[in-house]
Amino acid sequence: MTSPGWQARLAALLAGDGELGGGAEIEVRDPDGSLALLAPLARHHRVDDDVVWIRPVVGGYVPAGEPGLPPYAFHLDEARPRALAVSGLIEEGEELLFRTAGAQLVRIRPAGPATLAELERWDKFCGVVLSAQDEIALDRLWGDSWWGEWA
Repeated sequence: MTSPGWQARLAALLAGDGELGGGAEIEVRDPDGSLALLAPLARHHRVDDDVVWIRPVVGGYVPAGEPGLPPYAFHLDEARPRALAVSGLIEEGEELLFRTAGAQLVRIRPAGPATLAELERWDKFCGVVLSAQDEIALDRLWGDSWWGEWA
């Protein structure tokens, strides 16, 4: 990608405004303009050459049944790492806007009202429910399946 500051901008968007406030969302549109994905993004990422690894926050649910379960949880096998093969940065500023190698248009921007509540539930789930080892494993963004307790 052309601008050297885009990785710092991505990290800042994902971090939000500090102490797990704010955060980022991703919007992906297919070449015909139709919405393919709108989801909050977990706070970690990895860049390998022109591939950006992120974790869309999906798979949230209200557990039922057994006492002691959290009020809200996530199927971590659904919230898998995703790779964006970036073909070029179009614009920076409040948002990162770029095309993928598959011609999809990707916007990464501050989380809005439609995604912020889910991101806050994710942060709480990760910080309260998951073990430190599970959090470290999620942060690495390796593998495409989760075999742990919250699969």
